[in-house]
Amino acid sequence: MSDATTIEQLITRLVHEAPVIDRAIVAELVRVLEADGRPLARAIATVVTRVGTEIDIGVALPALAMACTTLCDARLTEREREAARFEIETLLPVPGKAPTIAAPDVPLTSLVRRRD
Repeated sequence: MSDATTIEQLITRLVHEAPVIDRAIVAELVRVLEADGRPLARAIATVVTRVGTEIDIGVALPALAMACTTLCDARLTEREREAARFEIETLLPVPGKAPTIAAPDVPLTSLVRRRD
């Protein structure tokens, strides 16, 4: 079995078994991706290790599945793989920056109920 087939099968299993994340599947996927060594493969490996802990499963898995398909499709060029890498890396938290919580621009005390 080729590495491309293995990658496709492993990411498909993760998607089908969600929201449960099987860490053995993640470890095997990371091993195959790191052996690949291309920038997109390394980015996918980084993100997939954080799914379910630092990165929401529902957000990450569809993007990871698309990125794995892009990585494995021999018809695509490095241009498409670079675009997929950029998309995947946007899922990574910014180091040293806590997530921001949305706050209203208007204080709640200034709101009044409309009477029609």
